[in-house]
Amino acid sequence: MSVPQETAPLDLLVIGCGAGGLTVAEAFLEEAEREGRSPRVLLLERAPRTERGGATRWSWVNVTVDSEGVVDPGVIARILTSHPDVDEDYFRVIEREGAATVAWLEEHGVQIAHQRPPFAMANDYGAMVGGGASLVEAFCSLLEARDGVEIRYDTEALRLTTDEEGRVDGAIVRGPDGLTSPLAADAVVLATGGFEGSLEAVTRYVGQRAGQIRHVVPGLRFNTGDGLRMATELGAATAGQFDRLHVQLVDERTTKPDAGIFGIPYGVIVDGRGRRFVDEGSATAEALNAPLAWSVWRDHDATASFVFDARAARIPGWEFLNQSDIEPYRADTLAELAGLIGVDPAALEEEITRFNAAVGDGDFDPGVLDGRRTNGLDIDKTNWALPIEEAPFFAYPLATASTFSYGGIRIDLQGRVVTPRGTVIPGLYGAGVVTGVWYGEYPGAMSVLRTVTFARRTGGEIAAARMPAR
Repeated sequence: MSVPQETAPLDLLVIGCGAGGLTVAEAFLEEAEREGRSPRVLLLERAPRTERGGATRWSWVNVTVDSEGVVDPGVIARILTSHPDVDEDYFRVIEREGAATVAWLEEHGVQIAHQRPPFAMANDYGAMVGGGASLVEAFCSLLEARDGVEIRYDTEALRLTTDEEGRVDGAIVRGPDGLTSPLAADAVVLATGGFEGSLEAVTRYVGQRAGQIRHVVPGLRFNTGDGLRMATELGAATAGQFDRLHVQLVDERTTKPDAGIFGIPYGVIVDGRGRRFVDEGSATAEALNAPLAWSVWRDHDATASFVFDARAARIPGWEFLNQSDIEPYRADTLAELAGLIGVDPAALEEEITRFNAAVGDGDFDPGVLDGRRTNGLDIDKTNWALPIEEAPFFAYPLATASTFSYGGIRIDLQGRVVTPRGTVIPGLYGAGVVTGVWYGEYPGAMSVLRTVTFARRTGGEIAAARMPAR
């Protein structure tokens, strides 16, 4: 039911202050200003000001575009064949508008750099200089400088409100004092992130051992599925694969944000018994990491270690691949290393001896799929096979960490939240990870790109629908 309001409604209420919410607000304001209007906009942020931006703040923010801003069509094709429920129209928009998205970000003070690392990569990527924090601070500064715009911190939305005809007309919110109050708005945008910050939700959707999956960055603790809950209470449809998260492997020992361990293609990974269980050379570092992290959690009791030797540790750029702030375990013998990572010394020695004996000839080149492989193993390594024989020996103990959830609410190409029949819920929009699009595979470097691309469209759509030209 609608809640009586003491003041005139906001023109736009944005719930969430990450890449999606900030982009929607800025795009809405720019379109409104072109029409000569000065709207009132309020952004709600659950986090304190010092942690504003949620997961975006901590992200590296790679984007799947080349130096000309072109989205790799091969990536789009791979997404479209990953699952029959993938929304082709949605990803065709990203393919067409990705270059414009990058240009728009750069026009707003966010720099995208293109410097290929010395390792084989599945696709061309641009990297946001300063990471996601640069996006958050650039856009918050732009918004804070505008009249009629407020960012309200330490404030959460509890539920959406509707008028007698079912149009969303605001929200009930709780402030830092614990008290609740109504906010009226002509349009409401849910940009609250996924449900990966809620152990209850992750356990319900992903599985009983979901508590073994840690958060890759601190900002995820604010993403507790509020947008999903509020929208489905009004009958919104869902999309995306709810029993899957985007995950990565991190150093198990550290609390450093985003302590990703990506060097595994150039060594071996073993489980708690000291046995290899995957072809470490089957894919490039960034392509291998997420499915491998999922397998470690699902199939190997969330226990694995990355083992390598002194030769691998001398590969140029090794520190870039392995982002821990703690040095790897180091030992003069494999038996000693096994003790450090908690596996049977004889088992690890036997496994590495068998692996070394199977390594074939060929030139080792970390910059390409070099074809240097093993032969005759139950699980052969098909690229970058180097004997692990030069002391000292090293290992990183690994943990699986979540980045975002796949499942969320369903939107149309204008960002409007829809019911299972495809009917638009008037006044309600979605942006970013709260909207579900991923099934089976997330190709990497696409989350912020897809978020900003559609959030720009949504901001313009709201301005056009709510503020027609005089």
